[in-house]
Amino acid sequence: MPQVGQFRLGDYAAVRALWKEAGLDNSPGDELVQLRRKIKRDPGFFLVAREGNMVSGAVLGAWDGRRGWIYHLAVSKSTRRQGVGTALLQELERRMRAKGVLKVNAIVYDWNVASLALFEKNGFRPQRGQVVMGKYLTRASRP
Repeated sequence: MPQVGQFRLGDYAAVRALWKEAGLDNSPGDELVQLRRKIKRDPGFFLVAREGNMVSGAVLGAWDGRRGWIYHLAVSKSTRRQGVGTALLQELERRMRAKGVLKVNAIVYDWNVASLALFEKNGFRPQRGQVVMGKYLTRASRP
């Protein structure tokens, strides 16, 4: 079983590669400078799974003071279906509970059937009638 722990800046390249392998969009908010700001705001909610020196999974969590949010859960193809995603989710949930988070939402692409199944297996349910909408606030932010 992997060791789940805090993201370290030295993990950045491996995590970005993992997100790319998983088909996740790497947006301007995923650049190192933005992730440093995120870590400062929500310490303890950006986790990686390590097997030896290899990063086998990652999850980015956030808390807006009202709801917890889960973004960019990814597991390497070579370690999928071995409990890595569940271990990441459970540790993130544990940390969120400790901070007083009462409800957590996950943003999952509708094409990502495996991820949807993982979240459902871990007690998440679709929030019927809700649509996630986004808007870039600066031209420089647009991909």
